[in-house]
Amino acid sequence: MTGMNVFVLVLDSMRKDRLSVYNDDVDFTPNIERIASESKIYRNSNAQGPWTLPSTASIFTGQYPWEHNATHNNTRLETDRELLVEKFRDENYDTKLITSNTWLSPSTGMTRGFHEVENHFGLAGNQHFQNLVSKLGKLYDRLGENTREKIAHVLNLGAELFMDLEKSRKTVDEAKKFLEEKTDKEKFFLFVNLMSAHEPYDPGDPPEEYMKDQGVEKPSEIPRTDREYFKSKGKKDELRKAYDAAVDYTDDLVGELYDKLAEQDLEEDTLLVVLGDHGQAVGKNGILGHQFTVMNEVVEVPLIISDPSSDDQKDKENLFELKDLYTKIPKLAGIKDSGPANRDLIRGGYEFPEFVSESIPEERKSELDRKLLYARNSNGKIVKKISRNGDAEYEYTGDKDRELKKVVDSVEENKSVSGDEIEDEAVKKRLEKLGYT
Repeated sequence: MTGMNVFVLVLDSMRKDRLSVYNDDVDFTPNIERIASESKIYRNSNAQGPWTLPSTASIFTGQYPWEHNATHNNTRLETDRELLVEKFRDENYDTKLITSNTWLSPSTGMTRGFHEVENHFGLAGNQHFQNLVSKLGKLYDRLGENTREKIAHVLNLGAELFMDLEKSRKTVDEAKKFLEEKTDKEKFFLFVNLMSAHEPYDPGDPPEEYMKDQGVEKPSEIPRTDREYFKSKGKKDELRKAYDAAVDYTDDLVGELYDKLAEQDLEEDTLLVVLGDHGQAVGKNGILGHQFTVMNEVVEVPLIISDPSSDDQKDKENLFELKDLYTKIPKLAGIKDSGPANRDLIRGGYEFPEFVSESIPEERKSELDRKLLYARNSNGKIVKKISRNGDAEYEYTGDKDRELKKVVDSVEENKSVSGDEIEDEAVKKRLEKLGYT
């Protein structure tokens, strides 16, 4: 068998600016910095969606959210397309997913191709419970908007009953156990989604000592959900400290996994990809987490790739889309030849927040109950905000580039627009120039 082992380590909800690799003012992420010192750092990597399901589905399929459609509109990945993990399974790799994220489960269609899936999110990890959720989810998607909002409200209130407060500890321990069982004769594809930087920030995840180190005085008063944050009228500083505590804890967990690779003599045979599937608002614009927005703090994400087969450790400054990991990882691992070309434009989006719209206070409905599309090039960024009645507003950062407006408008006109689907040669060339390759 040819090819390297692959270890994809997703740091759920990890912001770039809370890692010392990207921000010299941060002094509590030495382990991730240790990995980065021997790796290629991507300075301009962007997620295609601001939350786990659409972002990870884009990595698994190489498609945009409006193409794979695993979004708020349809909370399952339903596709005949070969998934990223299946490329490795077909090469006889041992494939495993370890997570404590409810969106990465059989009920959402996100585990196809993995020989084994280990869930660490309490009752939600039970297979019978997941089967029930899958059946109810199909019914839920057919209900009217008002009914869906009421059901979502009940589900959000009860979600904490299903969660395991030691989920991150258990996720890491399971990953370490998996690595301990590997030999240099058995190739593996390991995908770990580590939830320690994701809200809610409860004692235990992160542990109390991390809260104290970051100056959190009353963890019990930190809002747990967007709904609570909207009502809290402040507490932004405490939320930021709690998030830093979670990042601090995450860094130590990452260090354990990196050390385990070395202990098992797997370091030189393993492609290690460390990334954030999305970031976190942490109070900016009055938002706790990563819904309702495509702000830079949420869609610009860390990406660090340790490739022992390459001597090139130069930082990557060009724009990069996480969806291109679909081709990049197999290429770097040595099982496929094709990989993404350099891009001068990146895109992403956010469907109407059907599943969480009930969290939005009435006075902010017109602002946050929006569908969002974004495009970015080296000169700036545009966000198209679409209301329920179809009205659109455009928000620019940097140059007011008319080509970027054409890009976000084209998604609405033809959700599956791509170069090889355009018959008119002139139009095809113009779209390719804009990044539709």
